[in-house]
Amino acid sequence: MATISNNGTTKQKSRLDLDGYSYIKDRSTNEKTYWRCIKYSTHRCRSRRHTFVITNNIIKTPTERTCKSDGISFEQRKFDERIVQRARFTQEAPDLIVTDCYKDMTDQGISRLSSRDNIKRRIRMLRQSKHVIVAPNDPSFESIPTSLTKTVRLDQFLWCDTGPDMHFNV
Repeated sequence: MATISNNGTTKQKSRLDLDGYSYIKDRSTNEKTYWRCIKYSTHRCRSRRHTFVITNNIIKTPTERTCKSDGISFEQRKFDERIVQRARFTQEAPDLIVTDCYKDMTDQGISRLSSRDNIKRRIRMLRQSKHVIVAPNDPSFESIPTSLTKTVRLDQFLWCDTGPDMHFNV
């Protein structure tokens, strides 16, 4: 089964993983998406795949390859994706995230990872870069901060505060 991830490359390009090989999106038309081997420039691999845009079904089988499949790098990428996803969307401790993501890895994959402290530092950095606005701690604050009245797209969504006292504090 082909899986397409959007955060598979450093430039956040779409990535197709199939049969132990990885492909990045080369170009797209109304009907087809053209994928090329991820090792196109480093190993001069000219293997390509074609898929339907809507269903992601494979149209064309891959052409001849000149690169080799590396299961450990695929395993590391999946580890990184799990770390990023859990760091951004859960509030678990970094140590628990790392321990849980280690479970499915082989010994060779774990040996090629960076140190545990570096992975935990990366989790902390990912959480800091979310730019989440902290809500006021005092339940009886005088007015709502303007940063809390706008969405990410800077649309006004909180026009007034109709709290228990019916004071309009915006």
